[in-house]
Amino acid sequence: MLTIERPRSCAYAMSSCRGCFFLIITLLLLSRLVEAFGLLEHKIVALPEGMKIIVEVADTPESRRRGLMFRGHLRRDRGMLFVFPDSRPHQFWMKNCKIALDILWLNAEKEVVYISEATPPCRADPCPHYGPSQEKALYVIEMASGVSKETRVTIGTKIDF
Repeated sequence: MLTIERPRSCAYAMSSCRGCFFLIITLLLLSRLVEAFGLLEHKIVALPEGMKIIVEVADTPESRRRGLMFRGHLRRDRGMLFVFPDSRPHQFWMKNCKIALDILWLNAEKEVVYISEATPPCRADPCPHYGPSQEKALYVIEMASGVSKETRVTIGTKIDF
């Protein structure tokens, strides 16, 4: 018996495309939720005085843009490591931050090149910018206010992560 395959209809093709579209949208939304709820990669940063902090890794434009915004509290053993694609004098602001932070800028060798201690949240626009004017940084670490002084971090301190 000879069977003849009928050409698939446009409706069939459209339903297949619709399924792919919904899958792509679902994956995009899931990636946003993972980032929004702090489910980023984590690393351990070793500071002087034997203190270790667990940092979320911000290595995408979106995660770097969000940073620690909207957080009402940051434990002394937590923070965020910003990883940039290029080494330059990266500037930070404290827009939508609710807590003061210590911010360390590190070069490619992971040596501290600039420090902003007890960096206050922005209370009104325009928000001030913080960071080095000339020193190039590949990494920036945000941590609870007071931790850099407590651990005696200074310019030139090597940080392990």
